[in-house]
Amino acid sequence: MKNILVPTDFSEYANVASEYAIKLAKLADAKIHFVHLQSTPVNWIKLSKAKEMKYPDTLKAIGHSRAELNGWVKKAKARGVDAEQALIFDAVNSQLIDHVKQHNHDFIVMGSHGLSGILKKVIGSNTQQILRSVEVPLLILKKPIPKPIKKILFVSDFTDVSKMSFHSLTSFADVLEAHIDLLFINTPDDFKVSTEILKNMDALMEHCHREESCNKNVVNAASIEDGTKGFVANNPVDLIAICTHGKGALRQLFSPSIAEKVVAISETPILSIKL
Repeated sequence: MKNILVPTDFSEYANVASEYAIKLAKLADAKIHFVHLQSTPVNWIKLSKAKEMKYPDTLKAIGHSRAELNGWVKKAKARGVDAEQALIFDAVNSQLIDHVKQHNHDFIVMGSHGLSGILKKVIGSNTQQILRSVEVPLLILKKPIPKPIKKILFVSDFTDVSKMSFHSLTSFADVLEAHIDLLFINTPDDFKVSTEILKNMDALMEHCHREESCNKNVVNAASIEDGTKGFVANNPVDLIAICTHGKGALRQLFSPSIAEKVVAISETPILSIKL
Protein backbone atom coordinates (compact mmCIF):
# COMPACT_ATOMS: atom_id res chain seq x y z
CA MET A 1 0.00 0.00 0.00
CA LYS A 2 2.10 2.85 -1.32
CA ASN A 3 -0.18 4.81 -3.66
CA ILE A 4 -3.71 5.51 -2.38
CA LEU A 5 -6.48 6.88 -4.60
CA VAL A 6 -9.34 8.90 -3.11
CA PRO A 7 -12.14 9.71 -5.58
CA THR A 8 -14.09 12.59 -4.04
CA ASP A 9 -17.14 14.71 -4.76
CA PHE A 10 -16.44 16.82 -1.63
CA SER A 11 -19.60 15.58 0.07
CA GLU A 12 -19.75 14.85 3.79
CA TYR A 13 -19.17 11.15 3.13
CA ALA A 14 -16.33 11.74 0.68
CA ASN A 15 -14.67 13.99 3.25
CA VAL A 16 -14.86 11.17 5.80
CA ALA A 17 -12.94 9.00 3.33
CA SER A 18 -10.40 11.72 2.64
CA GLU A 19 -9.72 12.23 6.34
CA TYR A 20 -9.18 8.54 6.94
CA ALA A 21 -7.08 8.14 3.80
CA ILE A 22 -4.65 10.71 5.17
CA LYS A 23 -4.36 8.77 8.44
CA LEU A 24 -3.87 5.53 6.53
CA ALA A 25 -1.25 7.05 4.24
CA LYS A 26 0.62 8.34 7.29
CA LEU A 27 0.67 4.87 8.86
CA ALA A 28 1.71 3.15 5.63
CA ASP A 29 4.18 5.84 4.57
CA ALA A 30 2.15 6.05 1.36
CA LYS A 31 1.36 8.74 -1.17
CA ILE A 32 -2.23 9.89 -1.59
CA HIS A 33 -3.96 11.13 -4.73
CA PHE A 34 -7.24 13.06 -4.47
CA VAL A 35 -9.27 12.87 -7.70
CA HIS A 36 -12.49 14.65 -8.62
CA LEU A 37 -14.66 13.92 -11.66
CA GLN A 38 -15.83 17.26 -13.02
CA SER A 39 -19.12 17.33 -14.90
CA THR A 40 -19.12 19.68 -17.89
CA PRO A 41 -21.78 20.46 -20.52
CA VAL A 42 -19.28 19.93 -23.36
CA ASN A 43 -15.92 18.28 -23.95
CA TRP A 44 -13.93 20.71 -21.81
CA ILE A 45 -10.52 19.38 -22.82
CA LYS A 46 -10.95 20.60 -26.40
CA LEU A 47 -12.29 24.05 -25.55
CA SER A 48 -10.17 27.12 -26.12
CA LYS A 49 -9.85 29.69 -23.33
CA ALA A 50 -12.09 32.02 -25.31
CA LYS A 51 -14.84 29.40 -25.61
CA GLU A 52 -14.55 28.52 -21.92
CA MET A 53 -15.79 32.03 -21.15
CA LYS A 54 -19.15 31.07 -22.65
CA TYR A 55 -19.72 28.76 -19.67
CA PRO A 56 -19.33 30.96 -16.56
CA ASP A 57 -21.18 28.52 -14.28
CA THR A 58 -18.88 25.68 -15.33
CA LEU A 59 -15.80 27.85 -14.80
CA LYS A 60 -17.06 28.69 -11.34
CA ALA A 61 -17.63 25.01 -10.54
CA ILE A 62 -14.16 24.10 -11.81
CA GLY A 63 -12.63 26.83 -9.66
CA HIS A 64 -14.47 25.51 -6.62
CA SER A 65 -13.30 21.94 -7.34
CA ARG A 66 -9.68 22.99 -7.73
CA ALA A 67 -9.86 24.91 -4.45
CA GLU A 68 -11.33 21.88 -2.64
CA LEU A 69 -8.67 19.56 -4.04
CA ASN A 70 -5.90 21.99 -3.13
CA GLY A 71 -7.33 22.16 0.38
CA TRP A 72 -7.09 18.39 0.82
CA VAL A 73 -3.56 18.29 -0.57
CA LYS A 74 -2.52 20.99 1.92
CA LYS A 75 -4.16 19.05 4.79
CA ALA A 76 -2.27 15.91 3.84
CA LYS A 77 1.07 17.66 3.48
CA ALA A 78 0.58 19.45 6.80
CA ARG A 79 0.43 15.98 8.39
CA GLY A 80 3.58 14.82 6.63
CA VAL A 81 1.85 12.90 3.83
CA ASP A 82 2.94 13.26 0.21
CA ALA A 83 -0.17 14.20 -1.79
CA GLU A 84 -1.29 15.21 -5.26
CA GLN A 85 -4.60 16.14 -6.84
CA ALA A 86 -6.24 15.73 -10.22
CA LEU A 87 -9.38 17.13 -11.82
CA ILE A 88 -10.70 14.83 -14.53
CA PHE A 89 -13.41 15.94 -16.92
CA ASP A 90 -15.95 13.20 -17.50
CA ALA A 91 -16.45 14.14 -21.13
CA VAL A 92 -13.43 11.95 -21.86
CA ASN A 93 -14.17 8.61 -20.22
CA SER A 94 -10.87 6.91 -20.97
CA GLN A 95 -8.91 9.57 -19.08
CA LEU A 96 -10.10 8.23 -15.77
CA ILE A 97 -8.88 4.69 -16.39
CA ASP A 98 -5.65 5.96 -17.92
CA HIS A 99 -5.05 8.08 -14.83
CA VAL A 100 -5.30 5.09 -12.49
CA LYS A 101 -3.05 2.93 -14.63
CA GLN A 102 -0.45 5.65 -15.08
CA HIS A 103 -0.21 6.35 -11.37
CA ASN A 104 -0.17 2.68 -10.27
CA HIS A 105 -2.67 3.08 -7.46
CA ASP A 106 -2.70 0.04 -5.17
CA PHE A 107 -5.53 1.01 -2.78
CA ILE A 108 -8.77 2.99 -3.04
CA VAL A 109 -10.67 4.75 -0.24
CA MET A 110 -14.26 5.93 -0.84
CA GLY A 111 -17.07 7.36 1.25
CA SER A 112 -20.73 6.37 1.09
CA HIS A 113 -23.92 6.64 3.13
CA GLY A 114 -24.87 3.04 2.34
CA LEU A 115 -25.87 0.89 -0.58
CA SER A 116 -28.03 3.55 -2.17
CA GLY A 117 -25.22 6.05 -1.83
CA ILE A 118 -22.66 3.87 -3.56
CA LEU A 119 -25.12 2.94 -6.28
CA LYS A 120 -26.07 6.56 -6.88
CA LYS A 121 -22.55 8.00 -6.81
CA VAL A 122 -20.57 5.14 -8.34
CA ILE A 123 -22.60 2.68 -10.36
CA GLY A 124 -23.23 4.20 -13.77
CA SER A 125 -20.52 6.84 -13.31
CA ASN A 126 -16.98 7.00 -14.56
CA THR A 127 -15.69 5.93 -11.15
CA GLN A 128 -17.19 2.52 -11.89
CA GLN A 129 -14.67 2.16 -14.70
CA ILE A 130 -11.76 2.67 -12.31
CA LEU A 131 -13.05 -0.02 -9.99
CA ARG A 132 -13.63 -2.46 -12.84
CA SER A 133 -10.24 -1.90 -14.38
CA VAL A 134 -7.89 -1.80 -11.40
CA GLU A 135 -7.33 -4.91 -9.32
CA VAL A 136 -6.87 -3.19 -5.96
CA PRO A 137 -8.59 -3.30 -2.56
CA LEU A 138 -11.45 -0.84 -2.01
CA LEU A 139 -12.20 0.57 1.44
CA ILE A 140 -15.78 1.88 1.85
CA LEU A 141 -16.51 4.20 4.76
CA LYS A 142 -20.04 5.13 5.77
CA LYS A 143 -19.16 7.30 8.76
CA PRO A 144 -16.10 8.62 10.60
CA ILE A 145 -13.86 6.06 12.30
CA PRO A 146 -13.61 7.26 15.93
CA LYS A 147 -10.89 4.82 16.99
CA PRO A 148 -8.08 2.84 15.33
CA ILE A 149 -9.09 -0.27 13.37
CA LYS A 150 -7.78 -3.17 15.46
CA LYS A 151 -10.28 -5.98 14.82
CA ILE A 152 -11.09 -7.10 11.28
CA LEU A 153 -13.77 -9.65 10.42
CA PHE A 154 -13.19 -11.56 7.18
CA VAL A 155 -16.46 -13.19 6.06
CA SER A 156 -16.11 -15.76 3.27
CA ASP A 157 -16.92 -19.28 2.15
CA PHE A 158 -13.13 -19.75 1.73
CA THR A 159 -13.54 -21.96 -1.33
CA ASP A 160 -11.76 -19.70 -3.84
CA VAL A 161 -9.89 -17.08 -1.83
CA SER A 162 -6.49 -16.74 -3.48
CA LYS A 163 -3.29 -16.30 -1.51
CA MET A 164 -2.79 -12.98 -3.30
CA SER A 165 -6.19 -11.70 -2.19
CA PHE A 166 -5.55 -12.79 1.38
CA HIS A 167 -2.11 -11.17 1.24
CA SER A 168 -3.86 -7.86 0.42
CA LEU A 169 -5.91 -8.25 3.58
CA THR A 170 -3.04 -9.27 5.85
CA SER A 171 -0.86 -6.46 4.50
CA PHE A 172 -3.61 -3.97 5.34
CA ALA A 173 -3.96 -5.52 8.80
CA ASP A 174 -0.20 -5.33 9.34
CA VAL A 175 -0.18 -1.59 8.63
CA LEU A 176 -2.86 -1.13 11.29
CA GLU A 177 -1.46 -3.83 13.60
CA ALA A 178 -4.95 -5.32 13.55
CA HIS A 179 -6.24 -8.82 14.31
CA ILE A 180 -8.22 -10.81 11.70
CA ASP A 181 -11.13 -13.11 12.54
CA LEU A 182 -11.82 -15.51 9.67
CA LEU A 183 -15.53 -16.34 9.73
CA PHE A 184 -17.44 -19.04 7.85
CA ILE A 185 -21.20 -19.16 8.36
CA ASN A 186 -22.82 -22.54 7.78
CA THR A 187 -26.44 -22.16 6.66
CA PRO A 188 -29.10 -24.81 5.95
CA ASP A 189 -29.24 -23.76 2.30
CA ASP A 190 -25.48 -24.07 1.82
CA PHE A 191 -24.24 -26.49 4.44
CA LYS A 192 -20.60 -27.62 4.26
CA VAL A 193 -18.62 -30.09 6.33
CA SER A 194 -16.59 -28.13 8.86
CA THR A 195 -13.40 -30.13 8.20
CA GLU A 196 -13.46 -28.96 4.57
CA ILE A 197 -13.86 -25.32 5.55
CA LEU A 198 -11.19 -25.50 8.26
CA LYS A 199 -8.77 -27.00 5.74
CA ASN A 200 -9.32 -24.03 3.43
CA MET A 201 -8.89 -21.64 6.34
CA ASP A 202 -5.66 -23.36 7.42
CA ALA A 203 -4.19 -22.82 3.96
CA LEU A 204 -4.70 -19.08 4.43
CA MET A 205 -3.61 -18.98 8.06
CA GLU A 206 -0.11 -19.93 6.93
CA HIS A 207 0.12 -16.46 5.38
CA CYS A 208 -0.69 -14.46 8.50
CA HIS A 209 2.49 -12.45 9.02
CA ARG A 210 2.31 -11.77 12.75
CA GLU A 211 2.04 -14.32 15.54
CA GLU A 212 -1.58 -14.92 16.59
CA SER A 213 -2.75 -12.19 14.19
CA CYS A 214 -5.49 -14.44 12.75
CA ASN A 215 -7.91 -17.03 14.05
CA LYS A 216 -10.65 -19.26 12.61
CA ASN A 217 -14.38 -19.19 13.38
CA VAL A 218 -17.16 -21.42 12.06
CA VAL A 219 -20.74 -20.72 13.16
CA ASN A 220 -24.11 -22.19 12.27
CA ALA A 221 -26.93 -19.78 11.48
CA ALA A 222 -30.17 -19.52 9.52
CA SER A 223 -28.62 -16.98 7.13
CA ILE A 224 -25.43 -15.07 6.37
CA GLU A 225 -27.02 -11.95 7.86
CA ASP A 226 -27.96 -13.70 11.10
CA GLY A 227 -24.55 -15.33 11.41
CA THR A 228 -22.70 -12.06 10.88
CA LYS A 229 -24.94 -10.14 13.26
CA GLY A 230 -24.62 -12.82 15.93
CA PHE A 231 -20.85 -12.97 15.66
CA VAL A 232 -20.43 -9.19 15.75
CA ALA A 233 -22.81 -8.93 18.73
CA ASN A 234 -20.47 -11.15 20.74
CA ASN A 235 -17.23 -10.07 19.08
CA PRO A 236 -17.34 -6.34 18.18
CA VAL A 237 -15.26 -5.56 15.08
CA ASP A 238 -13.91 -2.36 13.54
CA LEU A 239 -14.00 -3.45 9.88
CA ILE A 240 -15.55 -6.19 7.74
CA ALA A 241 -13.54 -7.60 4.83
CA ILE A 242 -15.18 -9.39 1.92
CA CYS A 243 -14.04 -10.81 -1.41
CA THR A 244 -15.69 -10.00 -4.74
CA HIS A 245 -15.42 -11.79 -8.05
CA GLY A 246 -14.26 -10.70 -11.46
CA LYS A 247 -13.65 -7.30 -12.98
CA GLY A 248 -17.06 -5.91 -12.06
CA ALA A 249 -16.27 -5.78 -8.37
CA LEU A 250 -18.94 -3.29 -7.38
CA ARG A 251 -21.58 -4.94 -9.51
CA GLN A 252 -20.78 -8.22 -7.73
CA LEU A 253 -20.83 -6.35 -4.45
CA PHE A 254 -24.48 -5.52 -5.01
CA SER A 255 -25.60 -8.83 -6.47
CA PRO A 256 -27.32 -11.50 -4.35
CA SER A 257 -24.14 -12.67 -2.62
CA ILE A 258 -22.38 -12.80 0.72
CA ALA A 259 -20.88 -9.42 -0.04
CA GLU A 260 -24.22 -7.72 -0.60
CA LYS A 261 -25.72 -9.20 2.53
CA VAL A 262 -22.81 -8.16 4.69
CA VAL A 263 -22.71 -4.61 3.30
CA ALA A 264 -26.46 -4.20 3.65
CA ILE A 265 -26.54 -4.97 7.36
CA SER A 266 -23.42 -3.12 8.43
CA GLU A 267 -22.52 0.46 9.27
CA THR A 268 -19.01 -0.83 9.89
CA PRO A 269 -16.32 0.07 7.33
CA ILE A 270 -16.09 -2.46 4.48
CA LEU A 271 -12.91 -3.60 2.73
CA SER A 272 -13.67 -5.18 -0.65
CA ILE A 273 -10.90 -7.32 -2.12
CA LYS A 274 -11.03 -8.87 -5.59
CA LEU A 275 -10.31 -12.57 -5.91
